[in-house]
Amino acid sequence: MSPELPVVEVRGLTKGYPGVIAAEAVDMAFHAGEIVGLVGKNGAGKSTVIKLLAGAVMPDAGEVRVDGERVELRSPHDARALGLSFLHQEQADVPGLSVAENIELGLGYPRRLRFLVDWRELNDRSARILSRLESDLDPRTPVASLSVAEQRLVTIARAIAQRAKLLVLDEPTASLTDTEIEHLHSVLRSLRGEGVAVVYVSHRLDEILALTDRIVVMRDGHVVGAAPTAQISRRTLIMDITGRKTPHTAGDRRTERGIRGRPETPELLRVEGLSTHARLEGVGFDLRQGEILGVAGLVGAGRTELVRAVFGADRRSSGRILIGGREVRIDSPRDALAAGLVLLPEDRRTQGLIADFGICDNITLAALSRHRRTARLPIPSRRHERAATRELMDRLSISSPDVDKPVRLLSGGNQQKVVLAKWLHRGADVLIFDEPTHGVDVETKEEVYRLMEQLAARGRGVIFISSEFSELVAVCHRALVLRDGRTAGELEGDELTEEAMIDRCYRAADAPVAPATAR
Repeated sequence: MSPELPVVEVRGLTKGYPGVIAAEAVDMAFHAGEIVGLVGKNGAGKSTVIKLLAGAVMPDAGEVRVDGERVELRSPHDARALGLSFLHQEQADVPGLSVAENIELGLGYPRRLRFLVDWRELNDRSARILSRLESDLDPRTPVASLSVAEQRLVTIARAIAQRAKLLVLDEPTASLTDTEIEHLHSVLRSLRGEGVAVVYVSHRLDEILALTDRIVVMRDGHVVGAAPTAQISRRTLIMDITGRKTPHTAGDRRTERGIRGRPETPELLRVEGLSTHARLEGVGFDLRQGEILGVAGLVGAGRTELVRAVFGADRRSSGRILIGGREVRIDSPRDALAAGLVLLPEDRRTQGLIADFGICDNITLAALSRHRRTARLPIPSRRHERAATRELMDRLSISSPDVDKPVRLLSGGNQQKVVLAKWLHRGADVLIFDEPTHGVDVETKEEVYRLMEQLAARGRGVIFISSEFSELVAVCHRALVLRDGRTAGELEGDELTEEAMIDRCYRAADAPVAPATAR
């Protein structure tokens, strides 16, 4: 094989669905020993190209070549047999099996006496692969007990066991700490050195610019740009992704809005001394009408645990919750909804949506009583439900011609918008957004920011959790910083900076507070 010949090449790849061209005349090539960043808005065509390469869907036109030979990818088995491996946003490991069993899954376990699995050889083979990833995981450990980062390493180990020529990673660093991200990047650089072609799909542009050798940009189903990473700036990359002539940054947003601090408005929510058996200890905060309160912290700091406890999804061991100055008892999500609180969970696919239900059924699910044909009978009016759904789809720019399309077929950004639409339709005084911009493109992020700002302008209270501190600086009036389940600081006005949040996150519990750096 010629050294210049791509490991994988697609030519004129086209795929359409009713009313939508998902990918059109796409040309790409991936060479051995390079990391390629694949970027674009949700709906740009990235996921479609990945599904075509994985054999999950068949193209309407075009071809795929592996090592210069045209191939037919009719199933994921075909792709795997040709050395194409995929790490999807949703983990594909089998939780009930061990690390070794997952790594060797589909390859045929080593045998002894023809019928018995040779467990020692299975574990030894897996241990050798894990050592290449600088991992000390015990091959006998159940995958269900691993962290997200460790599960992703198991998936990469499986790709190595399969002798993958091409490894595609789709949003691989979601919910990882900075240390875990750096370790993952180190592993990918090592695989690059061994001649593996790596495709890295992410909306985290700083990672794309730091890790990749080349960047391919997609927009509206087409490849609109491809160049060595060294020749691309972050500003140029944003413009290529969005199609705008000038990018709109987080700093621009805060300056335009003139955010100085919390509004002088009545209190909506107060939490006092909230603790849980698992994580939180004596956390308290308040939220006012028209305020966007950020919650910052490293992975494991207790951010999600805090809002789940407030929402009644997790049990509290102590603490009080007051709505409008009156103490309320919230022991379940049903209690929270009755009190005017809603939660948009971090894991939208399993906790925020019913994947096999259509868009309309998901959006109206939390407010079915509004759509009865008559007030006395609980019989829904399908016409009324569809009209409300179309109005919300137009308002949030949810891209689908069919209100009954199963949400599992939507892009990540559109799935997030469906969750937003459901709770907007339900109505609430306090809306909790847990990582609402995870896995969505820069334009959808802007839409989420605008939505939160609109809700605040109408007197609602918004709690916004994000791992991207720049988002909190851009959008929030004030930010609560958590560390190890405790309050590590509260920032507003000129003190609300990324540097100050990072300082609170990493500072030892008994260390003095460093002065915040004003911007």
